[in-house]
Amino acid sequence: MIQLKITLKYCIAFYCIIMLYTSAHELVHHFAGYLICGDWGYKTFNYFSTACEDDPKTYLATYAGPLFTYLMMYVGMYFLKSGNTNYQKHLGFALIFAQLPFQRMMGPIMKMNDEYYATVKLFGATDLNFWLVTLIIFAICIPPLIRAYQFIGNKYRIGWFLFYFTLFPYLLWGPFFGGLEYLMVSKGVLDQTVIGIGFLFLLNEIFTIILHLYTRHNIDPGAGQLEKTRVDPI
Repeated sequence: MIQLKITLKYCIAFYCIIMLYTSAHELVHHFAGYLICGDWGYKTFNYFSTACEDDPKTYLATYAGPLFTYLMMYVGMYFLKSGNTNYQKHLGFALIFAQLPFQRMMGPIMKMNDEYYATVKLFGATDLNFWLVTLIIFAICIPPLIRAYQFIGNKYRIGWFLFYFTLFPYLLWGPFFGGLEYLMVSKGVLDQTVIGIGFLFLLNEIFTIILHLYTRHNIDPGAGQLEKTRVDPI
C-alpha cells in the first residue's frame, strides 16, 4: 500500500514522468516509421507522419506507440509488489497513470486514437472492428488499473483513483503539451527539424530529462519527510 500526498515537489516529479513517457510514445512512432520507410518522417508533439505514407506497413508505426505505452503500464504494475520499496511502489503507480489510460480507453469510443485509426484504415470502419479495438484496449488496461487501485492506502480510495484516472495527469501535463504543440506548429517557434523532429520538441525533452533527474526522488512524497526525521548517529 502507498499513501498518496500531493505536494508541489510531487507534482513536478509526476509531471516529468508523464511528459517523458508521452514523448517516448511519440518517438516510438517516429523511429518505427524510420525502420519501416528507411528515411525520417516528420514529428511534432502530437503528430507524426512517415516518409512512405502510401505504404500500408506504415500503420505498424501507428500501433507501435500504444504497444510501448501498454508495456510501460505493465512495468508499473510489476513495481507495485509488496516486497518492493516505497519509492518503487510510488514509481510504479505513477508509471501506470503517466500512460494516460483513460485517454487510451476512451479513444475508440470517441472514434479516435492510434489503435482505432490504424485498424479502421487497414480493416474498415465496421462495428466489429470498433468493438474489437475497444474490448482489447479495456482488457489490456484493466489489470494494471486494478493493481493501482489496490495499492492506494488513502481514505476515500475510489476518489483518489478516479482523480488520477480521469483528471490529475491531464491537469499537470495537458497545458504544457498542448501549449508547446501550438507554439511550434501554429506559431513556428523552433519548428526546424533534426532527423525529422521539431527542435522545440527536442529542447523540451532535454529540459524534462534534466528536471526529472533532479526531482525523481520526490515521486515518493514520504521520502522528504523521512530525511527530516532521520537521526544523525554521530
